[in-house]
Amino acid sequence: MLSKFIVKREKVANAQFNERQIERNHQKNKEDFDSIMSFSKSVLDQTKELDLGKGVEHPIVDVVRLVGRGIQTHYLTNLLYVKYESGLPNLYPEGVLFNFRSILSQDGRRFEDLIKESKLEKTILLNRDLVLPWPWKTSRLVNCIAQIGEGRVNNPWRQDVNHSVDLWLPMGIAWVHSGNHSISAGLIQGKGSIKPNAVYDISEVYDYVQCDGFNYYRKEDGSIISSVKNAEIAAIFEIGRLMKENSISF
Repeated sequence: MLSKFIVKREKVANAQFNERQIERNHQKNKEDFDSIMSFSKSVLDQTKELDLGKGVEHPIVDVVRLVGRGIQTHYLTNLLYVKYESGLPNLYPEGVLFNFRSILSQDGRRFEDLIKESKLEKTILLNRDLVLPWPWKTSRLVNCIAQIGEGRVNNPWRQDVNHSVDLWLPMGIAWVHSGNHSISAGLIQGKGSIKPNAVYDISEVYDYVQCDGFNYYRKEDGSIISSVKNAEIAAIFEIGRLMKENSISF
């Protein structure tokens, strides 16, 4: 009887600890999100006071790159510390934002119904732009780093048919769907460029979804779509709103 009581008490204590940990994580996400958004708005406000030359890229695009650099670095360096495979969650957009099957509007539209494929020709520079690969297998990244490059067995980095990347506007974030390890090698070397397989403008999503750092909400009724999984991704999403409102795009 005593042992059952002890086990039950431990389960309750563990559940309470987990709840507190989740709450702390949510609060940290909110604090990081608010800080990033404050920084972003400061850059936007200061830039409004300046006279940018025609065709000059807006500085807020650099903020998107800066926010995403920590995510990129975290995923690129993770395999230094694991023997076989990464334990990090995937970096596909639906994994770090919210479930794309969620209903976002009262008339039943989902994420894929709101995004628009763009015919704009864009080039992604690996030494500058925000590209988010998910290198998950240590041996593959080792091989790519060892073999790809000037004077190496597989020659300098170049885009090939294995590389599948989608680019989102207005913020300019490139999601990698295939070629994660070789693209990672290109990012590490700061070499090469990629023509995305598709370019999507997600601007209409902002008419139906908003984020406060805690959750993503449906704007029409205020209901929760999902909690924030990654503060930086949530901030990049909301920076995209600022860009839309100010007619700025990557």
